[in-house]
Amino acid sequence: MTAPFAALLFRPSEVSDRALSLGFAVALAGFEVPAPHLLVAPLRGIPEYCAAFYSSGLGREGDELEHLIELFEAELSPAVGVIDAAAALGCPDARLLSLIFAEEVIHDDGWLFSGGGFVRHFVREGEDGLEAGVETGQASEVHEVEVEIDDDATDDEERAAVDAAIRPHRGSTFLSAELRAPALPALMGALFDTDRRIEVRLIQPGPADVADEARRLNRALRRVDERGAFTAPTVIAGVVQPLTHAAFVSVYDWADPTDPADRYRELSIGAIEGTLHFLREADLRALDGDAAWQSAARARLYPVARLLGSALGGAGTQALIALAEDGQQLLLVRAGRVTPAGPTLGELLRYLALGWSHRSDAEEDLIGALMLRARLRTGRD
Repeated sequence: MTAPFAALLFRPSEVSDRALSLGFAVALAGFEVPAPHLLVAPLRGIPEYCAAFYSSGLGREGDELEHLIELFEAELSPAVGVIDAAAALGCPDARLLSLIFAEEVIHDDGWLFSGGGFVRHFVREGEDGLEAGVETGQASEVHEVEVEIDDDATDDEERAAVDAAIRPHRGSTFLSAELRAPALPALMGALFDTDRRIEVRLIQPGPADVADEARRLNRALRRVDERGAFTAPTVIAGVVQPLTHAAFVSVYDWADPTDPADRYRELSIGAIEGTLHFLREADLRALDGDAAWQSAARARLYPVARLLGSALGGAGTQALIALAEDGQQLLLVRAGRVTPAGPTLGELLRYLALGWSHRSDAEEDLIGALMLRARLRTGRD
C-alpha cells in the first residue's frame, strides 16, 4: 500500500529548482511544518517531464494527507507559486500538472495549470460516499459516484466494481490523457527513483545568495554596488563574523550621497518594527569591548544593525539586530535578552528591496509570505 503523496509534474526546461523551492515556500508561508522539502525524479516513459514529490516532514500519514489537501487546494497553491516563480525567473509559459493520491482513503485529485488558468478532475470519499468533480476558474461541478455491487459479491469483485466506477473520474486518468501516457504508474515508479532533494526556502541562505540580495536592494534604491564598502571585524567579542555578513558588507552601498542617514523607516517584519540602520565599521568595532554586548556574544551572535525606537527615526536604540552562528537567522538583543527577530538576513534584504519597489502580483505574494513567515518564527499569532 503506497502512502499518500502529492507531486508536481514539470518540464525542467521551464521550471528550475529555484522556482520549485520558491513557489512551494510562498504557498507554505502560513503553515507550520517541520522540514518541507521536495524529492525530484524523472518520469520514465514521459521523457519531457520530471516529478517533484512534496514532503512536510510531519511523518504521520493521516496528518500528511490532510495537510496535502489543504495546501494544494489553497488559492495560492504550490503550483500557482511555482508558475509565478518560473515567470519571474524568465519562463512565463510554464505548464504544470499536480496530483494528490491516496489508496487507503480514495483520493485522486489531478490538476493542470497554465498561464490561461487551471482544470481539475478528482474523485474522493465525501461525507455521503464517493464523489467526483470537475473544476475550472469559471465553474465547478461535483456529483455522487454510483457503484453497482451485487449482494453476493466477493471483496475482490466489490473492489473491481468501485474501481470501474471511479476510473473515468480519477485525477490520474485526466493527467494520463494530458500526458498521453499512463501517469500513475510513472509516478509510482518515480517515488523510488528520486535523484535529488530540494529544500523549500523563500530566499536561499548562502553568502553568494545574500550578496545577490544586497545587489537587488541597491538596484531598488538606485544605489551603486560596493560604494563605501569596508572590511568588518572578523571577530567581535570572540564571535567570528559569518560569511553571509561579510558578503553583505562587501556589496552594499554604504555611502549614498542622497541618503547619508541610511535609515529604513516604518518597517514591520516579524519583531523588527520601527527604523533600521545597518552598522558601520566604527559601530561594529565599538561593540568589541562593550560590556553590554557580552550576553549576545555568549549566545554566539554577531551584530548587524540597530533598531531605533520610532518609525520617524527616534534617537534611542531599542535593540540591536544580530546574526546567529549559522549566518542566517536574525535575533533581537534588547537589555541583555535575546529573542527571534523573524526573518533571515537574506529575507530581510528582499523585504527591503520589495518595500521600495513597484510590485507585481507575484511580488505582493512574496512580500506577504516573507512577513507571514517571519511572524510565525517569532511565535506571534
